[in-house]
Amino acid sequence: MSHATAVRIAQLIYNAALRQFEAVVEFFAPGMPQPLRVPVRVRARPDMGHSRLVHVLTREAQRRGIDRF
Repeated sequence: MSHATAVRIAQLIYNAALRQFEAVVEFFAPGMPQPLRVPVRVRARPDMGHSRLVHVLTREAQRRGIDRF
């Protein structure tokens, strides 16, 4: 399962009260009938750069979702 060929940030919300991003990350791979959807929460400032935010969300989703399989 760790050979996902595509990743998409399906939902992204910034929770200002908790100072965290809440997202749903989807992983697509050949042979999967539907994407693996992993909800994540990451504490971060709202002005974090886009590429850094995508990297942090993807790593957390991998840790929470794909690494369990």
